[in-house]
Amino acid sequence: MKIYFFVLSLLLFSCSNPKDTQKVEVLSPPTTPTAAPRGVQKLLRNIMGTGGGLVRGVQFGDAISDVKSKEKAELFEEEETHIGYTFDTDSFETVDILYEKDKQNRVSGIELDIYMNSDVSNDSLKNEIAKQFTTRFGNPLDTTNSTWQIKPNGRVTIKVVKNKLDRGLEIKFIKNSEAI
Repeated sequence: MKIYFFVLSLLLFSCSNPKDTQKVEVLSPPTTPTAAPRGVQKLLRNIMGTGGGLVRGVQFGDAISDVKSKEKAELFEEEETHIGYTFDTDSFETVDILYEKDKQNRVSGIELDIYMNSDVSNDSLKNEIAKQFTTRFGNPLDTTNSTWQIKPNGRVTIKVVKNKLDRGLEIKFIKNSEAI
């Protein structure tokens, strides 16, 4: 009978011992990224293009017909106020580009809506774009709102979009109003 209680005691003790039944996972502390992930530079080139202009070889005042001949992405929308293009990246992220039109059918603004797969890739892309804008346009006017002056006639802003359904960046190139 003593053996029975001894075995039962061992069984109860071993079942209640948390060291035997729980696995401990050790996480390494987060590291500060010093360089952008490899794919971010390529993504940045795909989004912004490698030609002149503000974005993809286009700048304020370009004729919309010139934009149509330069732009290689898929046309998804053509309205009185803008034309829109879209493309998907290799990682299934989506980039929408809206070229706003003025009354003379010329580019008066550009908006990029970039939908990313993860917060990490979103933050990495934002940081790389901010570096590129600082190199091209100088220090930001407002670091809180990520705004740069485009001399002589505009500005660009980066807004991080993060909600339950989407995460990404909204980048707006805005031409200053002409003085009358």
